[in-house]
Amino acid sequence: MNNKKPTVFIVDDEPLLSEMLADYLKEQYTDFNIVSFPTGEACLQSLDEQPDAVVLDYYLNSKEKDAANGIDILKEIKKQNSALPVIMLSSQESYGTAAQTIMYGAVHYVIKGQDAFEEIFQLIKANV
Repeated sequence: MNNKKPTVFIVDDEPLLSEMLADYLKEQYTDFNIVSFPTGEACLQSLDEQPDAVVLDYYLNSKEKDAANGIDILKEIKKQNSALPVIMLSSQESYGTAAQTIMYGAVHYVIKGQDAFEEIFQLIKANV
C-alpha cells in the first residue's frame, strides 16, 4: 500500500454489515479512510472523491426496491473509472453470478461468510 491513506467505499444496503466490515478493515489497517453508502447511486455520486477500492454488494435493492443492483453499479463504476478495483460481495454462491461480475470488471467475487472480511482485506491490500 502506498503512503497516502487508502479510501475504501463500502456499498451495502445492510448498515450492520457495512459497519462490521468497516470496523474490521480499520482494525487490520488503521489508516483506511472508509466511506459507506446504502445505495449504489449514492456511491456513484461520490466517485469524484477517487476511492482506491470499492466493496460492492451484489444485491442492493432489498431495502429500496428501485435501487440499481450491484451489476448495474459495477458497470457504471467501470465506465467512469476502469482502473478502480471493485470487489463484489454477495451471499449468492452461484458460479454464474460470480463469473458475470468478473466479466464486467470486478477484481474478485467474495461470498458473505466467516472469512469474507479477511478475504476483502487481503484483496484491498493487494490492489491499492
